[in-house]
Amino acid sequence: MGKLMNHLQKQLKEPEHKQDAQECIEVYNWIIETDPEGKLWSSRWVPLVIPSFEGFKTTRYKLNITGKTLLLGIRESQKNN
Repeated sequence: MGKLMNHLQKQLKEPEHKQDAQECIEVYNWIIETDPEGKLWSSRWVPLVIPSFEGFKTTRYKLNITGKTLLLGIRESQKNN
């Protein structure tokens, strides 16, 4: 598990940031599943999120409007399948 997923797993344990983490993990998993190499490139992740840094070891992620739109498309696609 990479650093990004470690940050998201920690964020899941924080009630006030849990929803953001769940949404980010959905997008993260979709990117991994659809990438031909099964990798998450920063060039695909960074345009979708707003990171917030608290100290040296705490990073939290929240989807921006582009990420939210992608998540809606992912969910709609899953409904239709």
